[in-house]
Amino acid sequence: MTVTDKQVAALHAQLAGRGEEHKRLFDELDADEVGHGYSALVAAAVFEAIERRFVKNGKVADDAEVIQFIAELRSKNADVAEKLDPVIAERLIFHSLGKGEIDDIDRTVFFGTQILVLAGLIADANLDEDELESFMSTAREIAEDWTSSDT
Repeated sequence: MTVTDKQVAALHAQLAGRGEEHKRLFDELDADEVGHGYSALVAAAVFEAIERRFVKNGKVADDAEVIQFIAELRSKNADVAEKLDPVIAERLIFHSLGKGEIDDIDRTVFFGTQILVLAGLIADANLDEDELESFMSTAREIAEDWTSSDT
């Protein structure tokens, strides 16, 4: 299954802080679209955002930097602090950096963690609209590559 324009638009709206537009577009996706293309897009966006934030000149950030990022993310918003399990969030980042496994994490919990971590990474990057558009294009390419290799 390919990533659709509507899936990209839904995630883009969320990351740009356009909550009502995101909700409307997300609600138009059916369960299959969310479970495949959209979830692949989210995973690809998380992977890309983690790479941009925690890999500089081929050097992976140390564990303390990851732990500090998650602590700061949770400290900025009480709702995020309540919903984001720091251990799972750190494991998500470490896994993307090639350090550890995530197979034992519940898929629903993991997806929610991806969304919260992604939102934090994008907010931290302070992307303008053109930069966010470019980021979304890269994430879409990654997701389409992943989904085409699944078939």
